[in-house]
Amino acid sequence: MSASQTKPTRRRKSWLKRSIIWGGSLVLVLAILAAGAAVVGWFYITDNLPRVESLTDYRPPTVTQVLAADGSLMAQYYHQRRFVVPMTQVPRHVIQAFVAAEDGNFFRHKGIDLTGILRAALANLRAGRVVQGASTISQQVAQGLLHTPAKDWMAKLKEMVFAWKMEKALNKQEILYIYLNQIYLGHGTYGVEAAARTYFGKQAKELDVAEAALLAGLVQAPSRYSPLRHPRRARTRQVYVIERMAEEGFITKEQAKAALNQPVDIELHRPKTVMAPYYEETVRQWLEERFGRTLLYEGGLTVHTACDPRMTVAAKAAIALGLASLTRRQGYFGPLARLNPAELAQAKDQPVGPGELEPGVKHRAVVVALDQGKQRAELRLGAARGYLSFDEVKWAHPPVKDLDAPTPRVREIQEVFSPGDVVMVRPVKYSPQANLWSLELVQEPVAQAALLALENHTGRVRVMIGGSDFQKSQYNRALQARRQPGSAFKPLIYAAALDHPAKVYTSSTQILDAPITYDDPVNPGEKWRPKNYSSRFYGPTTLRQALAHSRNVVTVKLLSDLGIGYVVNYARRLGIMSALSPNLSLALGTSGLSLLEITLAYGVFDDQGILMDPVFVEKVTDRDGGEIYASAPQQRRVISPVTAYLVTHLLKGVIEDGTGRSMLALKRPLAGKTGTTNDLRDAWFVGYSPQLICGVWVGQDDNRPLGKRETGARAAGPIWRQFMGQALEGQPTEDFPVPDGVVFAKVDRESGQPIAAGGKGGFFESFKEGRQPTPGGPLPGGQGDKGKDFLQSESFGAPPAPAPAPPEPNVAPQPSGSSDHQN
Repeated sequence: MSASQTKPTRRRKSWLKRSIIWGGSLVLVLAILAAGAAVVGWFYITDNLPRVESLTDYRPPTVTQVLAADGSLMAQYYHQRRFVVPMTQVPRHVIQAFVAAEDGNFFRHKGIDLTGILRAALANLRAGRVVQGASTISQQVAQGLLHTPAKDWMAKLKEMVFAWKMEKALNKQEILYIYLNQIYLGHGTYGVEAAARTYFGKQAKELDVAEAALLAGLVQAPSRYSPLRHPRRARTRQVYVIERMAEEGFITKEQAKAALNQPVDIELHRPKTVMAPYYEETVRQWLEERFGRTLLYEGGLTVHTACDPRMTVAAKAAIALGLASLTRRQGYFGPLARLNPAELAQAKDQPVGPGELEPGVKHRAVVVALDQGKQRAELRLGAARGYLSFDEVKWAHPPVKDLDAPTPRVREIQEVFSPGDVVMVRPVKYSPQANLWSLELVQEPVAQAALLALENHTGRVRVMIGGSDFQKSQYNRALQARRQPGSAFKPLIYAAALDHPAKVYTSSTQILDAPITYDDPVNPGEKWRPKNYSSRFYGPTTLRQALAHSRNVVTVKLLSDLGIGYVVNYARRLGIMSALSPNLSLALGTSGLSLLEITLAYGVFDDQGILMDPVFVEKVTDRDGGEIYASAPQQRRVISPVTAYLVTHLLKGVIEDGTGRSMLALKRPLAGKTGTTNDLRDAWFVGYSPQLICGVWVGQDDNRPLGKRETGARAAGPIWRQFMGQALEGQPTEDFPVPDGVVFAKVDRESGQPIAAGGKGGFFESFKEGRQPTPGGPLPGGQGDKGKDFLQSESFGAPPAPAPAPPEPNVAPQPSGSSDHQN
C-alpha cells in the first residue's frame, strides 16, 4: 500500500476514535442530566408529602356526640360526618365488596396496578364511558389524604409515589382501615359506618352482601349513583359489584343470585335525638369556649350532659299548654290574611274530599261562609271541609289593651269571622257521613316562657327551656334575659330578716300593713306610697301571712328596717350576681334577674343552706374514651340549715294558704312563691320539692303587659304545676327534713300569738331554737319603740342609706326599674 493510501485511512480511524469518545461523553452527560432530572423530579414529587409513618396513628375528623343523662343522643357536631370503626367491626364481605368494586388486585399489587390500569382502560373503551376506575385502593387513600386534583398528572404521580411508600410502611389491613373510614359515600357521609347509619339505619357490622355492594358502588360517583336520588343507577352499580364479587371468588354464584334478588330498603335515616335545642346550644357554646372549634367539630368527643329527656318532654308540653291558655285569655288577634272575592270563590270551587289532614296538626284554613242560624263558620282546608262552632270561638274577644277595662264578651260568630278570613285551625275529628271535620281555632302565642329545673343536692340541670320555639328565636330567656322577678324576690328578704345577726325576726313577727310614704326611690323630690296588689291594707300582719299573700307594704317596711345594703349583700350570698337597685323598690323585685339566678337562690333553701353550682355537662371523653373533663361543682354553705328550713316552712305556707294554693293538687310537700311585676309584664313561679327545684317565667319580649289578671299564679303557676306533676311522677312523697336547731310551737295563724298546750286552733310554727314564743310572754321580734314607723297608720321618711358592702365580682349592670305594686 502506498503512503498516499495509508494517510486517509489513518484519518478515518482518528475521526472514528474521536467520535466514540465524544459520543460516550455525550451519553455520559445525558445520563448524568437524566439522573439529575430524575433526582430533581423525585424530590419535586415527594416534596410536601406527609410522612407515611404518621398514618399508623390515623385520626381523621369525626363526629362529636352530645348525650342526655340516660345516654340518648341530643346532638352531633361535625365538619365531616364520620364514625371511625376498627376492622374487627367490619364484616369480611363488606371489605370484599369494596375490593371487588375498586381494586380486584388489591391483595396482590404493591400500590400501583399496571394490569388493573390496562383492564380498566379496555373496559371503559368497550363501554364508551367510564365504568371502571384505574386507581388502586392505595392510590384512592393517597388522593383522599393529599386532597389532590383528579385530572392533574403531577398530582397523579404524587399519588402513585405516596401509595407505593404507603404499601411499604403499612400492611393491607391498615390501608383498608384508613380507606373504609376515609371514603366519601354521599349525602354528607364519610366512611362505611356513617353510610350504613345514613342509608340503612344500622351499623356497618350489620350490613349484608346486598347492602355492602350498594355502598361499594357509590365510591366512583356518590352523587351520580345516589340510591336516594337515582335508584336505577344505584341498582346498576350494585349489580356490577355483586358480579365482580362472584368473579373474584369472594362469594358463590348462589350467594350472588340471592343478593341480586334481595330487596334493599333504603331511606335517609337521621338519628333520633332528644329535642332540647336551648340546652344543646348552651352546651355547644361551652364546649367551643373550653375546647376550641376544631376539637368540637373534628375531635370525636363524647359529651355526657345532665339533661333529662322525660322531664324535657313534660316541660315542653306544659309550656305549650300554658301559653295556649294564656293566648286565649289575651283575646283573638285577627285573621292571618284575607282573600279577595275572586280568591274566595276559587277556594269554594275546589273539589270536596276528606283531605290529607291529621288530627292535632295545625293547618291554614279559609272561612268560606257563616251560618248564623247554627252559629258556626264553614271553612275549607284545600279539598277538606270543616267547621268552627260558636262554643269553640267564644273566647275570641278583641285583645284588651286597657288593664282596667272590662273584658268584652263575644255574642255571635260574625263578631269573630268574615268570609275570606285565613285562620289557623287544628283538626279534631272527621265525620265520614257529613264529610266534615270539626276544628279548633288556634293562634301563635305572642308571649314567651322559660323553664329551668335542677336536681336538689347535686345542681344537675335536668331541664332548660329558653323559649317557646328555638327555630323562631334562639334567645335563651332562662340564662340571658334579665327580668324583674316581682314578689318571687321576697323570700330572699325574709331569709335575710330571719338570719339577721342583731335584729330578732321570726315567722310570727307582726308588722303593720298600713299606708306609709317614703321619698320616691326613682324620682327625687317626689313621694312614694307602696301599695299591695289588691290596693287594700290588712293591719297587723305576721311575716308568714305577709309572704303567703305577697303583701308589698309589709315587705317594704321590713327592707327599710333591715337596711338595703344588708339585704343586697345577703342576696349575693345566695348567688344573685345581677345588679340590684339600692333603694326600697328592691322589696318589690324591680331589679332584673335571670331565671337561673333566682332558681339557684331557691335551691339554697331546698338544700339546707348550700349554694350549688349548676351542672350542665357532667363528663367529656375524647375519641379514645379518655376522660378530658369531669364536673366538680362547688357546693358552698352560705346560710345555716336552720334559716334555710325556716324559709322553706314559710314557702310551704304560700302553697298551703297563699298565692300558690293551686299546687295543692299535686298532693305532696312543696314550697314556692309566685311573682308578678308592675302592669303584669312578668309572671313567675319558683318552687321546689325535696328532690327538684323549678323556676318558670312567662312574659313578652317587648315587655308589654300579659293581660288583665295575668299574675304569676295564673300565667306561670299552671306551667309549673303541670311540669312538676309529671317530673315527680314515681318519686317518693317526702317532706322536707327538719335540721337540728329548729323547734315548733303552736301559734295563732293570724296573730302569731302562742297557744297554750291543749288550746284549740292554731298551727305549729317553726322557730330557731331559743326564739320560740311562750304563752303569756312577748313575741320575739316585736319592734317596740324602735318600730314606730311600723305601727303608725302613715309615716314619712327617707329610706336608709345602703350599708357598706364588701367587694363583689365584676357584674355588668342590668336595667332595672320600679313599680307601685307587685305580687
